[in-house]
Amino acid sequence: MGRAVAESSTAVRTVFSNGNLRRIMLAFGGSLIGDWAYATAISVWAFGVGGAKVLALWAVVRFILMAVCTPFAATFVDRYSRKAIMVGVDVVRCVLLLGIAAGLATLPPVVVFVLAGIVSILGTPFRPAQRAMLPSLVARPEELTAVNGTSSTLESLAFFAGPALAAGLLALTSVEAVLVFDAATFLWSAVLVRGVHALPTASSSAPNGADSGVSSAEASDDDSPGAPGAPADAAADEPAKPRFAFLRETTAGFGHIWRDRDLRVLVALTCAQTLVAGASAVFVVAVAFDLVDLGPPGVGFLDSMLGVGALVGGFVALARASRQQLGLDFCVGVVLWSLPLVIVAVWPTVAAAVAVMLLLGLANPLVDVNLDTLLQRLTPDHLLGRVFGTLDSAYIGSMAIGAAIMPLLIALVGLQWGMGVLGLAVTAMVIPAVPRMRRLDLTLQAPEGLALVEGVHMFAPLDRTALEGLARQLTRVEVEAGALVFDEGDAGDQFFIIESGAVEVWHDGTLLRREEAGDYFGEIALLRDVPRTAQVRAVAPTVLRGLDRKAFLEAVLGNSEAVTAAETVVARRILAG
Repeated sequence: MGRAVAESSTAVRTVFSNGNLRRIMLAFGGSLIGDWAYATAISVWAFGVGGAKVLALWAVVRFILMAVCTPFAATFVDRYSRKAIMVGVDVVRCVLLLGIAAGLATLPPVVVFVLAGIVSILGTPFRPAQRAMLPSLVARPEELTAVNGTSSTLESLAFFAGPALAAGLLALTSVEAVLVFDAATFLWSAVLVRGVHALPTASSSAPNGADSGVSSAEASDDDSPGAPGAPADAAADEPAKPRFAFLRETTAGFGHIWRDRDLRVLVALTCAQTLVAGASAVFVVAVAFDLVDLGPPGVGFLDSMLGVGALVGGFVALARASRQQLGLDFCVGVVLWSLPLVIVAVWPTVAAAVAVMLLLGLANPLVDVNLDTLLQRLTPDHLLGRVFGTLDSAYIGSMAIGAAIMPLLIALVGLQWGMGVLGLAVTAMVIPAVPRMRRLDLTLQAPEGLALVEGVHMFAPLDRTALEGLARQLTRVEVEAGALVFDEGDAGDQFFIIESGAVEVWHDGTLLRREEAGDYFGEIALLRDVPRTAQVRAVAPTVLRGLDRKAFLEAVLGNSEAVTAAETVVARRILAG
């Protein structure tokens, strides 16, 4: 635990030393505290209106609406400024919550439910936008895991502070006071996010103008995905069929996940875990009222125990981040989110309920940190918002199912064994996926040659996923001192990066330059589709990393900023020659 605290503290310091990340994290944490307080208050209010059935119906309808709307909302995340979207939804939700608080005592319950549902729908683009921004603000996978871990730690604090505050406010004041508090947290979030500004990227500091501009994720405002740098096919739509263009963009996240088996398994396991989360919207209230007789404050108390467990889980997730066992830890998290429900089945006491909530909380960061990092590592930036939107839609739909089946399980086998059956069923789903997740962990280890690829200026605009893909396609070429790499007039079929040694570049008998470790050559023939324009000869035992023509051209020509950087390199070579 001491090592976990030390490593998590280092990660948090790293994140909070970045002004943009600090603002986003504080906005996220404050908003989440309000959200959890709001969820607790509305759940208590709904239970008072019509008991567990009305509470379950409200949860199902809300989850279904969010599941349907999230993919469409996430499409806007990949089209427009992510910062503007986050600020906009915060401000609108703040105003709506103040309206609900003002009319809660006089409005019919159905109107309150409708307004509360609109608040939930309007929030659907916030999380995809936030998570899609994060990879553009970090330089290494370890930093990305640290950011996600810090986010999960803040979420853990919110799990505890939000329900605890709600319990205190409900005991001293009213549901309306909790709604006003939530509105204030949305305003806090909007002000902080408004202050986030674009960071300079690696491409902007490349020498000799070899790279200019900003990455596609941080173009223009701060990350407007429509800016130069996104692959051409990411925004290209057929003009003849504009009515279908938006639908194609919306479903791109579904298509990407469906084509990648690893992503399909991740989403399926996430849905299994959120099935339990959806059921918890019913069983936590039912346990507090019917099983352990804690009443309305007991709902906030049990939810706050989830937060206590999540705080510990956040330390554990951050401590394990350096091991990069993302898939395996994710599976452990899903099991811990489900199997502990059996405890209540055999030991229906307050202590058992508290133990279950602590274990569920412990599991939550293990799921969230590793899931977000895996998706960010496996998905291109131009699809990231829509992939997160698809994930959110899927797991919100699963939560709706969980909220719907929990009352049925209670009616059929009772609250205790209903929770036990659900926990065992979800645990059984995880076991067959463990071998695949272990293989995924091995695949995601930083490939040999990644540092060389990152040193190529024309690759600087590419996102981390693309760079790792290129590094995995590099082939090792050993050249003896004095041997030709290629001759002037040869066909160009590879791009080369020097790992060690040195080469000389000659044209018409004139020495143009000497290239050493970290330098690269061979791009002109590939980009211009012409024979080799110079002779390259090793002057020492040399190890090269070769990238074939197809992979090189797909990487460069698929990104407008990479094209500009490559043309700058070619122009400089020609002028120097």
